[in-house]
Amino acid sequence: MRKHSIILAADLPTPAETLAVIGEVGTIVDGIKIGEATLLQAGVDILRRIKDLIEDRPLLVDLKIADIGFKGRYSWQGTNAKIIESIRDTGATHVTVHGFPGPTSVAEAADRAKEAGIGVLLLPLMSHAGAALFFTRPLERSEVVYSTIKAGIDVNFPQELNCSDVTEGILMLGEALNVEGYIGPATRPVDLQRYRSLTLKPIWCPGFGRQDRQGRNLEEQFKQWAEIVGPSSAAIVGSAIFGAKDREAAAKEIVEIRDKVMG
Repeated sequence: MRKHSIILAADLPTPAETLAVIGEVGTIVDGIKIGEATLLQAGVDILRRIKDLIEDRPLLVDLKIADIGFKGRYSWQGTNAKIIESIRDTGATHVTVHGFPGPTSVAEAADRAKEAGIGVLLLPLMSHAGAALFFTRPLERSEVVYSTIKAGIDVNFPQELNCSDVTEGILMLGEALNVEGYIGPATRPVDLQRYRSLTLKPIWCPGFGRQDRQGRNLEEQFKQWAEIVGPSSAAIVGSAIFGAKDREAAAKEIVEIRDKVMG
């Protein structure tokens, strides 16, 4: 995966349209993100077809897994493990997982994904209206540590990490469970700075283009984003590419903006 990657969010109304846009620009961008709606329509076989189109580029499956983690006598046997198994050997390289269901849920997803060769990107925060209702709830380090120990998860929490709310608690849990990276909103630079203060791991950021609420053009947005997250991260771009009249030209322009900003 290259530095400051451009990831195309390629969920269009139909699987045929999704495959068409990936066929046009899948080798111009640095990777592809596919969401649950596309998988429900097309089934997991579409991931293999996408992987054939994009070759060795990353393929993020945006399932936002948030279900039961349960460890039997010898292995994880909860719903999260079953979800991860459903995308094993499909070409998926990364999957999104929610942190709010707690330590057992995240640990099961992270462990089973690692076995499958898939990297977990944890969601400490979401950017839609009303998300702050729960993600900004106060949460202390001791609560995270106690809950993890009580769940029977054997990890060491870095001594230097602390938390003040649910978002930071999820980041702290992700660090302890050694997830591969995080999803963070490009529309919220202050929150990205919070992420970076707690982790050195990659941050994959949706919210480029029309979703930006601060009136920045793409070049301004990329510049501020790159200064915060550093090179081992990814910009997730959707309608700015697939909604353009000339998708190939739009994809090339965004790559050029990234390259210009990165020097």
